[in-house]
Amino acid sequence: MKTPLIASFAAIFAAVAFADCCDTVKLPTPTLDSGMSVTEALKARKSIRAFAPDALSCEELSTLLWAANGFNRPDKRTNATGMNKQTIIIYVCMESGAYRYDAKENALVKICGKDLRPAVAASQEFAATAPVSLIIAADVSDPVYNGQWSALSCYDAGIVSGNIYLFCAANGLATVCRGTMDRDTLKKELALPDGVTLHLNHPVGRPL
Repeated sequence: MKTPLIASFAAIFAAVAFADCCDTVKLPTPTLDSGMSVTEALKARKSIRAFAPDALSCEELSTLLWAANGFNRPDKRTNATGMNKQTIIIYVCMESGAYRYDAKENALVKICGKDLRPAVAASQEFAATAPVSLIIAADVSDPVYNGQWSALSCYDAGIVSGNIYLFCAANGLATVCRGTMDRDTLKKELALPDGVTLHLNHPVGRPL
């Protein structure tokens, strides 16, 4: 565990790195030996709606994203998806801008330089105080999502949400799963095509 001084320096470095980045930010290798056991994390899992302003370190953000939707095998993810469609997309909103998580490259691809956390928070202002907001989206343009399988990507998003909850519980971070967000603004600012839908979001930070 980082000491408070080291954590502060790591947070400052992360904020500067993202503020000065160009189009793509290469993330550090996820730290896969951190946190507590799965059963301990299940015991500790809870929704938290108050966040300290401290930024996450680059290492914490990288491992959080890997836990949510990263590759744990060459062609498979940490989250299960119906029919192995792997259509989940994670967007990362911070003060420095909005990014798409590229799991294969372990990188953030910058979409815009606007702080979209207020749009993620919408009517629930507490959510905008978290240093990071993760948006769980899905590409449902495949015809398989028509008819009886129309809700399939919703289940997939729920699995990703569970991964985020467990990672945060295991690593002393605060989060809450939310369905509320300003979808119209986010679709416009993230330049989402018609086939991509926004399911859930998770503000993430340190508990206040």
